[in-house]
Amino acid sequence: MATKARRSFSQQNLEFRHSGELGEQLAEALRVPAHGGYVLTHRFHPYPGRFHPHLPRRLLKDHEGTDIRVFDPFMGGGTALVEAMLLGLPTEGNDLNPVASLVARERTQPRSSEQAERIKGEAGRIAAQVEALRREKNPPRVRQRNLERLAPHYQQHLLAELLQWLRLVNALPQIPARETLRAVFSSGVVKYSNRLSDSVGERDPPRYPKGAVTRFFVAKCDELLEAQVTLGRRLIAPAQVRLHQEDSLLLPSLGWGLFDIIITSPPYPGTYDYYEQHRLRMDWLELESESFQSGELGARRETRQRRWSHGMKDVMTSLYRVLRPGGSLFLVLGDWVEGDHGVDAATALRRIAKAVGWREGASASARRGTHSRKEQKAFSKKGKWEHLIEFRRP
Repeated sequence: MATKARRSFSQQNLEFRHSGELGEQLAEALRVPAHGGYVLTHRFHPYPGRFHPHLPRRLLKDHEGTDIRVFDPFMGGGTALVEAMLLGLPTEGNDLNPVASLVARERTQPRSSEQAERIKGEAGRIAAQVEALRREKNPPRVRQRNLERLAPHYQQHLLAELLQWLRLVNALPQIPARETLRAVFSSGVVKYSNRLSDSVGERDPPRYPKGAVTRFFVAKCDELLEAQVTLGRRLIAPAQVRLHQEDSLLLPSLGWGLFDIIITSPPYPGTYDYYEQHRLRMDWLELESESFQSGELGARRETRQRRWSHGMKDVMTSLYRVLRPGGSLFLVLGDWVEGDHGVDAATALRRIAKAVGWREGASASARRGTHSRKEQKAFSKKGKWEHLIEFRRP
């Protein structure tokens, strides 16, 4: 199935500036390629706010085949992890969002052709069963803990098909197949809802015929598994990937000096609300979400800079602990709007880093487009910028 390459949230390369020893390299990392880039497993599953794969690829390429250990404490769908894997670098990722763990696990999962065929076979059997059930007058009732919250977001025939799919997937005895097909299921639940997208609210009910859900899941499963097989063939060394689901303010399971390079993009204050964007997925898959809801950093529903700054200071302290002395932390952060004025993200980040003890090594900034009247007004004088700053642990 042909797949249109997804684009990251900020694609316009309007103007660049940089400073420091690695400044030119950082500017090149921020320069979004005009075409492509979302290859292999990067295509799998929508995930808002991710940076372009070109960014970690450019920052890590000089370390290919070494034993440099890479970490992303806000991994999202695992973009940096996949790029580190392709260079043969041991890598770890973390995210409090349970959907992030679901997506990153599949994006970083290389598979053999034999493994892929077995999972494709399970998907085919489930598809046949769902199609047969769709024609029955009294199909089996499905117990779904969050059905009252889910039902208003779906047309009845789509809801019924989704319920039967998930029931059969959850009944699979083989863990790898079950978890992969749950991730595939997650990739489609917003598409077939009354929501326009992850970040946009309700719309008129979409016009999908009966059987559309099944055809989508089979095609998406094939696409993912083929990408995982290709990923496995592209690796220059056995994959060494570990995933964590912890609060980045604490990172309690990680000790001192574990990593050589950290590449990450913490949530931009007031820009996204990942809990609300992924709530349908968490409800469908019955994922524990209370800790994520209470611990999400910089959510749109809580836009005050002071709260974000306190949280980021704790994050920067945790990252100082897990990075070895002399290691580099590469942080991506964009300007944001608070009230009616624009906030310079680089200035805010430097203030926090200095208080923790980080030393700045280099920086680059790319001017990005504004996407609303509010942004146009807030950034009318200085422009809106996205920043990539290298901090070093002395």
